[in-house]
Amino acid sequence: MAKVTEIEIWIRSTDVDSDGIVNNAHYFEFFEQARIKHNISVGLVIRPRAPGYHDRTITIAETTAKFKSPLQYLDSIIVKCYTKEVRTRSFLLEYEIVLRETGKLIAEGSSAQVWLNNKGKPSPLPDDKRKKLIDSIVK
Repeated sequence: MAKVTEIEIWIRSTDVDSDGIVNNAHYFEFFEQARIKHNISVGLVIRPRAPGYHDRTITIAETTAKFKSPLQYLDSIIVKCYTKEVRTRSFLLEYEIVLRETGKLIAEGSSAQVWLNNKGKPSPLPDDKRKKLIDSIVK
């Protein structure tokens, strides 16, 4: 298992605002795409879901972004996601967005995810999920 999950995204015309740069809200969508792939790659969630199976066990408690340089239409980026810390009921992920061609850092961010029980209340991470997350930590 790779500890750092990477996805490639091409900037679409719909990602760009009237100033010709990517709107800041889209960065959180880029983080989300990498987060989903990361959660699948570490075995935290399973996709596709079995018919009728509902596994909403994670919610976002906090997310941050620091914008270093603007993106423009047709830029190709790599979004990286990795596990930074595992707590009793939550875990922290970190993100980097870089230009594919040069490796230039465009943005970085983080998110805190909370594990939910079947009633939607915060609860301790199950042991097997906790171990998978701990094994995926990047120091």
